[in-house]
Amino acid sequence: MNNCKLIIFSDIHYLDKRPEKLDFNLSRKLTQYSVEVIDKLINKINEDKPDVSICLGDLIEDTFNHDLDIINYTYIWNKLKNIQVPFYSVMGNHDLRTMNSRKELEEIMGYQNATFSFDLKGYHFIILTTDIREDLGEDDGGIYKAQCMSEKEINWLKEDLEKNQLPCIIFTHFGLAEDGQIGNYWFEKNPEEGLMNNRKEVKEIIKSDENIIAIFNGHQHWTKQLQEDGKNYYIVGSLTDNVDMKGIPDGVYLEVELEDRNVKIIEKHIQVEAKM
Repeated sequence: MNNCKLIIFSDIHYLDKRPEKLDFNLSRKLTQYSVEVIDKLINKINEDKPDVSICLGDLIEDTFNHDLDIINYTYIWNKLKNIQVPFYSVMGNHDLRTMNSRKELEEIMGYQNATFSFDLKGYHFIILTTDIREDLGEDDGGIYKAQCMSEKEINWLKEDLEKNQLPCIIFTHFGLAEDGQIGNYWFEKNPEEGLMNNRKEVKEIIKSDENIIAIFNGHQHWTKQLQEDGKNYYIVGSLTDNVDMKGIPDGVYLEVELEDRNVKIIEKHIQVEAKM
């Protein structure tokens, strides 16, 4: 019998300094809590000692300033290096928005490639990271700049799954399962922005793979489960989203227990005091 425990979290949106004037969208992202929340979560991970911990992207809130985003990404990544169990992360759209290439963040993370797989405790884990569209700048690109997987890495995924014989978990930033996102503050008006742009190509590969037992994504800033083509998709909310508009971050993370092909999900929340 194979057993494995994970802690999965997403969308830290670290920002070194909040603007004096906030638009409503940024008032939903309580970036002033990001360090406190992630410090408490790191302590929780180190106390509980899961077999592995995964972040699903958006470590930073981009500033439209490349150099500052590099500084902020380096800061939060160095903080995450205090996690004392195997730890891996996907890159999100805010992480990549002002980057000239993905390589800039891969060098900070120490990754040869930000799309990769690894085996642990009888399971196969796949980190799928989207790439940067060079035809879109940081201003006109927005979410769309980093919303697609490259054809090269989609082909890699197919080859990786063909070789794998273990129960498999996939991690992405953008959603793969179809969802109208009704009631979602961020994406109800444009559901496509919450989903990977070329997800159909990805799902064509994974839908017939019987070894895949779960797919996790962040980005959508809510926590829910979907099922499609017999696969279970789990969406993990943002650590710092002001979901109930009471000025306290959601602090959501998932404890995941794998037992052979069974997946048990426990939703938990980091608690912090409201800042005056």
